[in-house]
Amino acid sequence: MKLTLNWLRQYVDFSWSPAELAERLTLLGLEVESMKKIGGEFEGIVVAQVLTRDRHPNADKLSLCRVHDGQGERQIVCGAQNFKAGDKVPLILPGSTLPAAKPNEAPLTIKVGKIRGVESHGMLCSPQELGLPDQVDGLLILREDATVGQPFAEYLGRAGTDVVYDLEITPNRPDWNSVIGIAREISALTGNPLRLPEINFTPAQLSADPIASSVGLRVDDAELCPRYTARLLRGVKIGPSPDWLRAMLEKVGLRSINNVVDVTNYVMFEVGQPLHAFDFRLLGATPKIIVRRAHEGEKFTTLDRKEHTLTAQMLLIADEAKGIALAGVMGGENSEVKPDTTDVLLESAYFKPQNIRATSKKLELRTDASYRFERGADIGICDWASRRAAQLILETAGGALLEEALDAFPAPPAPKQITLRHARASQCLGVDLPSSQQDEFLLRLNLERTAAGEQQSTFRLPTFRVDLKREIDLIEEITRLYGIDKIPSTPPRGALGCNSFDTTYDALAEARRILTGIGLTETQGQTLISDSSAALASNAAPVALRNPLSSDMNVLRLSLLPGLLETMRRNLSHKNGDLALFEIGRVFLSEGGKPREERRLAMALTGRRLPLFWAGAERDETADIFDLKGMLEEFLENFGLRGVTWIAEPAGGPLFLESASIQLGKNIVGRIGQVSPLVAKRHDLRDAALLAELNLDLLLARRSPAKSFKTLPTHPTVRRDVAMLLTETATHDDVLQVVKRMKPANLERVDLFDVFRGTNIPAGQKSVAYAFTYRHPERTLTEPEVNAAHDQILTEFKQRLGATLRET
Repeated sequence: MKLTLNWLRQYVDFSWSPAELAERLTLLGLEVESMKKIGGEFEGIVVAQVLTRDRHPNADKLSLCRVHDGQGERQIVCGAQNFKAGDKVPLILPGSTLPAAKPNEAPLTIKVGKIRGVESHGMLCSPQELGLPDQVDGLLILREDATVGQPFAEYLGRAGTDVVYDLEITPNRPDWNSVIGIAREISALTGNPLRLPEINFTPAQLSADPIASSVGLRVDDAELCPRYTARLLRGVKIGPSPDWLRAMLEKVGLRSINNVVDVTNYVMFEVGQPLHAFDFRLLGATPKIIVRRAHEGEKFTTLDRKEHTLTAQMLLIADEAKGIALAGVMGGENSEVKPDTTDVLLESAYFKPQNIRATSKKLELRTDASYRFERGADIGICDWASRRAAQLILETAGGALLEEALDAFPAPPAPKQITLRHARASQCLGVDLPSSQQDEFLLRLNLERTAAGEQQSTFRLPTFRVDLKREIDLIEEITRLYGIDKIPSTPPRGALGCNSFDTTYDALAEARRILTGIGLTETQGQTLISDSSAALASNAAPVALRNPLSSDMNVLRLSLLPGLLETMRRNLSHKNGDLALFEIGRVFLSEGGKPREERRLAMALTGRRLPLFWAGAERDETADIFDLKGMLEEFLENFGLRGVTWIAEPAGGPLFLESASIQLGKNIVGRIGQVSPLVAKRHDLRDAALLAELNLDLLLARRSPAKSFKTLPTHPTVRRDVAMLLTETATHDDVLQVVKRMKPANLERVDLFDVFRGTNIPAGQKSVAYAFTYRHPERTLTEPEVNAAHDQILTEFKQRLGATLRET
């Protein structure tokens, strides 16, 4: 929304500077995106008349012109082709600077100079060079009535300075899409009266002919068009707009078209009500306005000469034979005002915002009118805006106005009222404002007080304030006018809460962070499952619902594992077969006939093994039980749980093919296992499915979150690699146990990095390769020290494991 400082001052007095006005508007909630000073930028540019135009003696594409600037004649060399002798054009005199330079370019100062050997005393200007919105391939041709020698700024109606503001209007304040709407805010803030234009017609401007005898009106869809008004003006003369009107529109970025259309645009910016002017003679032999829905597939050509295919959800303004305007969006080519138009039908209506939005979006047709209608125009201002536009048309285009108007308004909305509690307003603001001051702020905004009291007051809302719906909205208005900058900053009242669950919440958040860091994705399953699913994970009787919604949700879950299996099945059905999931949730157990809740952690793994967890894995290798075991160990270690042991179970039960118990101290805290083929097939699982479930309440009780800090090492490491042959029965754990018994000096870590079977390896044996890393915490190790410790390890491998060393 653009408006100018001088335009605002027509409706309200204020003494603020342009910068202070921008700050005040911002504090009111109107964000000022930019402000631009205009006026004075056309200094040294005058209206000139081309007397002669001859060919340049040394250039085919240049012209040599004699131009009169009001003081005398000048010789000008010009390259434009769109003018002739007698035309009036803008001329910038030598020593003056063009006001509109391209970004990042230095301003152009005109000097007397030679062009192809001929002196040129100035330059004839195009609109682009002057920074004007008109796009012309050549010079800006001025009106014939322009005065030669007149300053160009005066010709444009820009004598004196002005400031153009570009405002960002929030969608909930459609009343701000008008100059008067913003002036109303300034009036409320300053206490100065709002000056609305007086609308009066002289007897000579009025016609006693009844409008109903000239045109009819029928609204077929009052839901989409709750109000429609029309006025008829006869004998108008279409022509250029006066300078003041043309200049005002150009300042806010609109191109002048003609006096009637410019008036409708001016009033739209002035009061926020879009209007449309029809050429009355094009409405058929028996003119009648019909507001109806378009027919499905109906074709309609808008003013921009584009044809659109309409749907039955779009609203159309039509006569008895055809559509003449797309309601609230754009008029039709078949009814536009033209130079020979003499009678004008003026439309001012209210359309349902949702319908205008849908139509505009569907047709990809955005206009200033649709912008305002889709945010909610003022249904109460339709007639006033129509009379205001009629007044200006009579002043700029002449003619006579038929006194009466057509106004289809079958169901005026009931006035809305809101009650304000004064104590509540002071409480919300944190400032004790007197009730009289609160009421005064709202009265300044044109709210009508219908009941007043010390405790509360009731206000009737004007139709233009569609954003006010609740008491808190009135309190917000009081805040804006009181000044949000005046409300003192205070620390939050009260204190931070403390609850025994806080530490549990933090621990659960830490568990989630660790699990996601390992590479698992959190899921959330259903608390209610079927009894058949519950039987998979436990032989205990589940807690049954007395009135289940369905047989698939008739018991409370005993375990998180059935839910994870279902999640895996759904992912696989959507072609997502590589899964690493976890869930933290509650299960419900029955003890002595009474249900008991228990918090658990469950993990699931299936699909391809990720390189993150096994450096030697091939791309298509699938995960096995050791992948899940490693992830569990990583989680438990980081969660502050050590000393976990794994105890193989003799039978996996109905869910697992093979499984193991997870023991922490003397307590069994969970299970881990591979899903049986029957269960996997039932859930459409192609690869091995690996599950684990732990009692999270026990883990939380036993964890030791304290962490010790060890400084980063300052001395280098020494690495020794060993490749050796072992029997197939020898395990990685056997190797580690040998190393632990020896406790070699300065050994920091042992890593297995290769296992090989095949060529040159005897049957029943395998080749393994280990890396041994040595480091002294206080000094650099010498090679003899490392060799001594390393040789002892190799000797033990030979004696205890029967290892055969290979050349590395």
